[in-house]
Amino acid sequence: MRKQGIDGTGMLNLYDRVTGIFNEIFDARLLTAAIFALVGYCTLFMQQKFPMRWMIFVLFGMILLAFVTLTARMPGKAKVRFHKGMAGLWFALHGMMVVSGLFYQDWLPESVPLLICYPIVFSVFASREDDSTFRSILRGAMFAVLPFLAWSYLTVPLTLAYPGYKGVFYDANCLSMCCIVMATAALLLAYASFTQGRKKAALIDLLLGAWAAFTLLATLSRSGLLAFAGVVVILVAAIIAGTAKHPGRLLALLGVFIVLCGIAGVKITKDKVYEAAVEDYNLALYNHETYGNPITVPKPEDRKIDMDDLTSDRWGIWMTILDNLTWNGHETSVIREWVAKDGAGDRHFNAHNAFLGVTYNNGFIAGILLCAYTVLAFIRAFRYYWLHRKTSPYAATPLAFCTIFILVGMFESVYAPFSIIGCVYFLVQAPLWRAE
Repeated sequence: MRKQGIDGTGMLNLYDRVTGIFNEIFDARLLTAAIFALVGYCTLFMQQKFPMRWMIFVLFGMILLAFVTLTARMPGKAKVRFHKGMAGLWFALHGMMVVSGLFYQDWLPESVPLLICYPIVFSVFASREDDSTFRSILRGAMFAVLPFLAWSYLTVPLTLAYPGYKGVFYDANCLSMCCIVMATAALLLAYASFTQGRKKAALIDLLLGAWAAFTLLATLSRSGLLAFAGVVVILVAAIIAGTAKHPGRLLALLGVFIVLCGIAGVKITKDKVYEAAVEDYNLALYNHETYGNPITVPKPEDRKIDMDDLTSDRWGIWMTILDNLTWNGHETSVIREWVAKDGAGDRHFNAHNAFLGVTYNNGFIAGILLCAYTVLAFIRAFRYYWLHRKTSPYAATPLAFCTIFILVGMFESVYAPFSIIGCVYFLVQAPLWRAE
């Protein structure tokens, strides 16, 4: 019988020879600590006072990735064969990013760890037991965000008003992404603990998840709330479909939850638009009274919601990107063709979309490859859940973080080796790379 997939065992053997000197220093039981350090490092980059330059940041991130693989590898474990589609699309995509980086050097720091380091992580993780790996990733990710959440509450007063709570982070969206990771990890851990009869552990995880979810609500980040609601819906639907004998009523309750989330989203959008309209009108009124400038903005009560309002000005950015796409990309992620004007002067933005961002930065082909890889990863994540739903309490982990990446990626540029969303999304993909 012809063997399926691409043999990745040679990569593992080479890895074992190179890292053999560290076998007595590092232990697989340190994997949770290594994940904690890596995800905590990604979280640190998102707070306001992080001064490190991008190149140095990537270099330290690669060192932490090496630490993860050193603590994860168990020599002598199962051979690895990669799924041809996943491996092929991955290396093609990041090979294109390297080519783009040869023209525009900004992309080399990102492309190298994606092209080289993460496939090593996939090969090492794929040789391990999935449950122990997922448990370490989820525990490490949850506890990595926890101190930053506590730091925010201790130093920045909690607010539930526009423009949203940001804690010690750069903005509310950054905090929301961290909360999504923590809340999702906590929910998955709680479910696993409950199914294994560890009710006290499940309760602690649920409380930590509820804290993160409440903070997420306080950020007023619509993209964050949409992503978390999507994760909850998919996870609950998957669990119901896979385990419930009579899923009709439960799915009906899930439908009610979706409706309530929709109503909440509309309410938050209207509140944000009104508050923005008030600020714009007050500024126009001040300029009119002080300098005699004409008032060119409508009164808050006359302001109508358009696509830019619904997307927090992202619609205009996306349309500008689509008008300026090229085959070879651009030298910077800043959309120089898009300019927003406010009281502080002109401001430029990045794509605020992972898929459009990669396409704008690295060209058409890279964008197509990313979309193809994302679709295939989601399909295989769902397949993985369906095949392992009765044997593993962590089976939904890849599906959850694929969903998070897709939904958050529609509104934020999170496809990066050491963004918190991107990092955890990559870490849970090892089982999807295995040829079966």
